[in-house]
Amino acid sequence: MQFSSWILSTIVAISLLAPIARAQEPASAPSPAQTQTKSTPADQTKSATPAKKQASQPATPAKEQEAQKLNPVVVTATRIEQPIADIGTTITVVEDSQIQEQKIDRVGDALSEVPGVQVTQSGSPGSETGVSIRGATSAQTLVLVDGVEVNLGATGGFDIGNLTTDNLDRIEVLRGAGGSLYGSQAIGGVVNVLSQEGQGPPTASLVSAGGNRATSEQVATVSGAEGNLGYSGALSYFSTEGFRPVNDNSDNLSGSTRLDYHLDDDTVIRGFARYIGANVSLPNFLVADGVPLDPTAHDRVEFMLFKGEIEHHFGEKLLVRASAFFVRQDLRLNAPPFPGGMVFGTPYFETDSIPEETRGGNAEAIYTWAPGWRTLAGFDFKDRWLRSSSSCSFCDPVTGGSGATTFNARRQEYAGYVEDEGSLINGHVLVTGGFRVDGNSQFGEEVSPSWSVAIPITKISTTLRGSYSEGFRAPAFNELYYPDYGNPNLRPEISSEYDGGFTTNFGERASFTATYFSRRVHDLIVTIPAPAPEYATAGNAARVDVQGVEFVPSLTIIKELTLSGSVTVLDETHADAAGSTAQPLRVAKHSASALLQYVRSANFLPHDRITASVNYIFVGDRDDITVESTIANHDAYNLVNAVVSYAMGIPLKHVHNEEVFARVSNLMDRHYSQAFGFPAPTINVLAGVKLDFE
Repeated sequence: MQFSSWILSTIVAISLLAPIARAQEPASAPSPAQTQTKSTPADQTKSATPAKKQASQPATPAKEQEAQKLNPVVVTATRIEQPIADIGTTITVVEDSQIQEQKIDRVGDALSEVPGVQVTQSGSPGSETGVSIRGATSAQTLVLVDGVEVNLGATGGFDIGNLTTDNLDRIEVLRGAGGSLYGSQAIGGVVNVLSQEGQGPPTASLVSAGGNRATSEQVATVSGAEGNLGYSGALSYFSTEGFRPVNDNSDNLSGSTRLDYHLDDDTVIRGFARYIGANVSLPNFLVADGVPLDPTAHDRVEFMLFKGEIEHHFGEKLLVRASAFFVRQDLRLNAPPFPGGMVFGTPYFETDSIPEETRGGNAEAIYTWAPGWRTLAGFDFKDRWLRSSSSCSFCDPVTGGSGATTFNARRQEYAGYVEDEGSLINGHVLVTGGFRVDGNSQFGEEVSPSWSVAIPITKISTTLRGSYSEGFRAPAFNELYYPDYGNPNLRPEISSEYDGGFTTNFGERASFTATYFSRRVHDLIVTIPAPAPEYATAGNAARVDVQGVEFVPSLTIIKELTLSGSVTVLDETHADAAGSTAQPLRVAKHSASALLQYVRSANFLPHDRITASVNYIFVGDRDDITVESTIANHDAYNLVNAVVSYAMGIPLKHVHNEEVFARVSNLMDRHYSQAFGFPAPTINVLAGVKLDFE
């Protein structure tokens, strides 16, 4: 079944000939994943020429919009605003328009459509969700919000389950090659979630939606500019009862804002703030102990981020910016004892409190030596601390009785980096090279070099790409200090990766991108078994090799109808030592996606618009850890989602657009799961109304 599903999905995705979120130079044919990129996006988006304030963007004819979609500008790959066609590394942009057209409300759902990215959610909305790029773990995948690292010190990863898409300009996904600019955690790649900049006259919108399982979603947004001040913000609330018969409800209150104040044409001050407060019930909390549903376990997550930045142009050649940020996440879990919640004949209980903070700053300068030649130099500093306390049944590693574990940890991280960009042979060869030196108060220094090259061949509408990079992952606090497990002598994981590929455009209606990648990670941190299981510890005892290919084709069938998709084939192997049992977990060898989208304007009214899309995601067989702590094959799954919306465009007092929409999630598969022991939600229907004000 799994192999036949893979064959079917591969044939479907390749036959669709279209990428889900355009990797590399976009085809001349527009795609749902690429829309106009703002000239002044979020953090780290200014080029070495003075920024000019923009007027609001009115609705443009289809042909003008298609022209604007070509060659979007990205910042994550090089920390410098740069057309995607000039970059030798592999990067995908998921634009706000794609998110809005598909009514995607969580960042994880948007990332699941990106080539080479696998998202694993442990149950209903709000439950723990990890992201993996090219087979890397969540701890090897760096997540940025407006350029600020949000990976946790405790685990090294970041749970994106509660990160909403409100007020986003776009999501940039750099696959591989992140270590030389971003340091630890960027072995697999970088996900950068960028906020919308406010421009033009004040506008606002309200979204109200509801569906089965008592699902409710309310979103309010505002944006615009007054004089020299641009502003944007969003406030949303989501709640659901989930799909399990007991204790599966969750809610999420999220708010974000961004301010841009232009002191003059050369100086901009920016401010970013984001807050998430989520309550998530945990019906599968004791699944590993044979308890089918836990009616009491739940956790509360509170996340906040603040960032300030100033940027100044010294003439046309030198750009300097500096920023400071503060990130706090507080996780509180409570699992009281309940009848039936017996483990070895004793009622089970657990409480956890894990607050942690990261504060730091960044300073960098970009100097343009000549047209096509730029140098970036920067410095990063971070100060992290963590306080972890837990109490539970069977927590005492010696007696197996009730106990408590507490530990505190802190470290400082500092780094300097340099990158050069050059255009050779009259722009026929575009090269980038640089390195980063990281200092860590716990294990010393690491040097991470990288280079990339892009060769546009205009006669055949093809761009060749190649890159090499090194990176590392610093051990997480839990791996270093967690009582009876941590190992303070751990070394960082060290990686090296190269990839290469091409993008070819076939006129204005089709393109094809193919990429090969290979990565090796030494000193992989794994669990080393001991004579007694309670004494197992973390250790550097393995090596992992990953190779794979990504195919990202595109096709515009007719003006209103596009097809998009991607196929990833990946092979990951571990070489273990010291008795560890590490092996690839939740890494699918085959994955694919496809998107059929129809957009048509002026159907029944002069300014109306119909948008309809069907999204297909395939994740193949993969090894996974069972609830009995064994390794077994986890069956492939096929996920189909559909969305239809109708925007009327009837001008009313203060209202310039009215839209009704319906979204159906998981049309086909009622019994799949993304992680053993955590069934995925069944079919969910959500319908709502959106009003745009001006």
